[in-house]
Amino acid sequence: MKRRLPAAAPAHRPFVRRALAAGAGLVVVGVTAGCQVNNPVQTDVPYQPADGVAANVGELAVRDLVLVGDGSGPVVISGNATNKGTEAMTVQIAAQPSATADPSAPTQGGSEIQLGPREQVDLATKGLQLTGVTSKPGTLVPVSLTSSTGGTTIVSVPVLPAVDYYATITPAPTAS
Repeated sequence: MKRRLPAAAPAHRPFVRRALAAGAGLVVVGVTAGCQVNNPVQTDVPYQPADGVAANVGELAVRDLVLVGDGSGPVVISGNATNKGTEAMTVQIAAQPSATADPSAPTQGGSEIQLGPREQVDLATKGLQLTGVTSKPGTLVPVSLTSSTGGTTIVSVPVLPAVDYYATITPAPTAS
């Protein structure tokens, strides 16, 4: 009985394997490179990482602006206001009668604060309130922000209940 020996592999087989591996690598790179086109890098997309809204009025920068209340009385203004300019300014915050209100329309029970040059203020610690706001938590209220050095803008500000980290932000007691 004769034994059969396996035939020697042709000399070009390692070349074919390398070529196939390189081709497969190029296909994988091409396919996965397309993912970046359809899915932009998330850090390139601006977003609000806070409960409140942000607004800029000239040199005034307001961040994390919210109204804290339950809809049965005055709401407390919470957020951060920064005067980025080199001169003092007066900031007025007031609820608008409607979302489509003109900045020159009459406002409802506003508050005012003075900011010095380059000053930053936590609005919740200043006792600022808006009266006449009967919106329940979860709604948006149009609020006008007016800077004496930069004009007026209207932003939709959320109303939040006084719970969790807003639990200590309550309206000042009224005189009896």
